[in-house]
Amino acid sequence: MSVYEILEKWGIENYRVIDKQAIEEITLGASILATGGGGDPEIGLLWTLGTLEKGKDIVLIDPEDLQDNVMGASVGCLGAPIVLTEKPPSQNVLEKAFKELSRYLDKKLEVVIPFECGGVNSTVAYAIAGELGIPVIDVDGMNRAFPELHQTSWVANGSNATPAVSVDDRGNTTIIDTKEDNIRAENIARSAAMAYGGISWKASYPLNGKEVKDKSILYSQTIAWEIGKAVLEARKRHGDPIGEIIKKLKEARDVDSFKVFNGKIIDINRDFGGEATKGFSSGKIQMEGIGEYKNQVAEIDFQNEWLRLKINGQTVCLPPDLITILDNETGEPIRTDIMKYGYRGSILLIPAQDRMRTEKGLNIFGPSYFGYEEEYEPVENIILRKEENND
Repeated sequence: MSVYEILEKWGIENYRVIDKQAIEEITLGASILATGGGGDPEIGLLWTLGTLEKGKDIVLIDPEDLQDNVMGASVGCLGAPIVLTEKPPSQNVLEKAFKELSRYLDKKLEVVIPFECGGVNSTVAYAIAGELGIPVIDVDGMNRAFPELHQTSWVANGSNATPAVSVDDRGNTTIIDTKEDNIRAENIARSAAMAYGGISWKASYPLNGKEVKDKSILYSQTIAWEIGKAVLEARKRHGDPIGEIIKKLKEARDVDSFKVFNGKIIDINRDFGGEATKGFSSGKIQMEGIGEYKNQVAEIDFQNEWLRLKINGQTVCLPPDLITILDNETGEPIRTDIMKYGYRGSILLIPAQDRMRTEKGLNIFGPSYFGYEEEYEPVENIILRKEENND
């Protein structure tokens, strides 16, 4: 049965066909939202382009059109971003993980649910959907990237990461089923990834249509797509890509985002992600202000993704709100795994989605989870207070 026959069976007439231009735009937008993490976007992009070149159809559907009883799952990679660059996946690893999860559940998985907005994990959802001939849903679990398996809006709103399947490029397979203990699921999945050599490929979060609609970040793929379009258009016109991102976020999400710094990296303290750090690339960078930000210093902590921003010693942004560093000319994100001394860019802050700001959510990806003693305060409130103090 083709993807179009599936949609006809469900009575879905409203869908979008993803072509080469669309996936390039989505990949760029997702990389910007990935808060410095998510891995090398070229890996997922090339994989998906290869799927399209084989004549496979990739179709994106709206979440409200999904029937409550239809089951789906997310796919993606877990581990050290630098290892991912060195060990790109073979074509069948995610297909194997997805099918193994279906077999373990003894249920048919009929849709792919993007895991996050990340350079790799957004895009591979499209590739595996095309390979399997099933649709992708216009949602994900965070509308950003986070380093750990359980740090999603799904867990923040009562669903579970497992059962899950973890596979390596040699076909080794681990079944993970920890029921409601999602932190244990992360620990096991992380251990499997390290045993596999630093990276694993996973199928996780088996969810029905009702859970998808009630607990996902809705239309997250459209948000990424619109951002990617805006940046590429700005490049053609030699316009301001960061200004276009701010404008597009207001249109697509009705949120204000904030350019708070422009400067260059003058110091990096980084661990690339070995056994001691469980595969996480972690550390801190320091940026020196340029232009109107001269005499200011920004410090950003990271664990695969940017986590906390301080400017002149004052905290300006805390997780789960988004920190992204963007090249001023191209709007290209500066990732934690590729940054170097002297890189220049602007820091853009974006409020997290409301489903990421639940009490349970803040317990698993708020400041205290990452070891910060500060209480979470929404970034828009911090910015407003700073502006009022400067008046």
